[in-house]
Amino acid sequence: MYTWSDAQIVSLEGQRVKAFLQGYLTCNSERIGQNIPTPMTLCNLKGRVIGNGWALGDDERVLLVVHHTVAEALAAFLTPYAMFSKCKVVAHNTPVAVVAGERDSATFTNRWCFVNDLLGTSQSIGHDQSSAIAQDLVANRFAWVSDSIAGKFLPQVLGMHEVGAVDFDKGCYLGQEIVARAQFKGALKRGIDVFSWHGQAPKAGADWTDSALGKGTVIFAAATTVADNGQGLWVRSL
Repeated sequence: MYTWSDAQIVSLEGQRVKAFLQGYLTCNSERIGQNIPTPMTLCNLKGRVIGNGWALGDDERVLLVVHHTVAEALAAFLTPYAMFSKCKVVAHNTPVAVVAGERDSATFTNRWCFVNDLLGTSQSIGHDQSSAIAQDLVANRFAWVSDSIAGKFLPQVLGMHEVGAVDFDKGCYLGQEIVARAQFKGALKRGIDVFSWHGQAPKAGADWTDSALGKGTVIFAAATTVADNGQGLWVRSL
């Protein structure tokens, strides 16, 4: 069992909490299950992603695993809405516990799974695997949103529809009209792509320039076992 320090959990508890989240997450909340990570994003009224990651849970409690820099802001964002549905929203500071293993129902990348009881796991868990997990996220083209890029991009620009985080057949949710219009009218002019870096790792939100592809924005970067190079995801013109 290992620690994933880049991640943090936002929990929602209350009756029919999945029904509440149906109006806010881009995924179909009916798909959310215990120990079955469901890719999701949460958008603002303008359809821009303010947080993304994975949802796990049942009708009484759902856990959202998001980047640690957006957890508090997401909890604060959801709380006024959740009060009307009598749901309690909490951003937890406890470590997110993961295990390495074969692909199964609890896998969120090709090599990593969440433990069965995320909130009940002891804090005395193993070494931090954030670097290794970041490499997997880049390989899977999963554009994980931190506070540096929150509120700047549509889910499709980040490729979230390609990793199963957006359901275009579900009902309305926050920002849905703008997200759907961009999808069905073919209005997207930017998209996610992989880039390689050398030297100092570029930071999320920084500009990135490719001699052939032009300028774009770094989403996040992952170092390889050699610390001065690696790959990352960026948004560029299509």
